[in-house]
Amino acid sequence: MAVRKQNNKGLSGVKKTIRLFYDGDKYKDPLFVGINGMTWLVQRGVDVEVPEEVYEVLIHQQEQDQKTSSLIAELSKEAREIEA
Repeated sequence: MAVRKQNNKGLSGVKKTIRLFYDGDKYKDPLFVGINGMTWLVQRGVDVEVPEEVYEVLIHQQEQDQKTSSLIAELSKEAREIEA
């Protein structure tokens, strides 16, 4: 396991690139991310370089959104089958 020296703001110093979904409607505004009192606004629809810690927050959010959508679809299907 590699150990990363923390910089003076408590971040690893590693940068990662991410592109957030953009649809010009509901998902058009920058996304706010806050970690330990530091904040970022991450632009949508373009590749953005962010600290590794911000990247991890965004990836976990996307994974959770997918799980939530799947669960909603599954429960909706069950409800429709019960009503039928």
